Amino acid sequence: MKLRIGIPTLALALAAAGIAPAWAQPVAYTHALPASSVTFTATQMGVPMKGHFKAVSAQVDFMPGDLAGSHVAVTVQAASIDAGSAQTNALLTGADWLAAKTDPQARFASNSFASDGPGRYWLSGTLSAKGHSQPLRVRVSTHPDGKNLVMDAHFDLDRTAFGLGTGSWSDTSVVAAAIPVKVHLVVSPQ
Repeated sequence: MKLRIGIPTLALALAAAGIAPAWAQPVAYTHALPASSVTFTATQMGVPMKGHFKAVSAQVDFMPGDLAGSHVAVTVQAASIDAGSAQTNALLTGADWLAAKTDPQARFASNSFASDGPGRYWLSGTLSAKGHSQPLRVRVSTHPDGKNLVMDAHFDLDRTAFGLGTGSWSDTSVVAAAIPVKVHLVVSPQ
């Protein structure tokens, strides 16, 4: 007769015996890797326009076993926007949209994590862009990628709450108010 023991059972048995395998040890993920990205899709007159920011940085102090001590800060350089054409990029970095010369960065800083099941968390914090700040709560999913951890989130940004698209662009029937944003962070252990 063969005895089959699943990984969760094995982990519980080892924990009960006071022995924790290396893969069960708490890990702090702190270094955001270049594979991290922030992408968006704006809708102009019913036509989706995809884009991304080429300069994304993140400071991550994430430990699944210590959510109270975890923190994420993501910064994008407004001038690094790439919406597919130089003309569109120039428009989006201008005063009506991102105002990259006067406010060169958009930032998110977390203030709390809450578990939402295995590999899922609610992350609350403040999003700041173009001189405006708003609270933001997003659901983050995580999964391992070798020794690294992947953190994915998506949310709808209300551009009107941040003064994005002023002047002739303020009409939300021309450019929709909701801009879906996807954040993809790849972080490595410290």
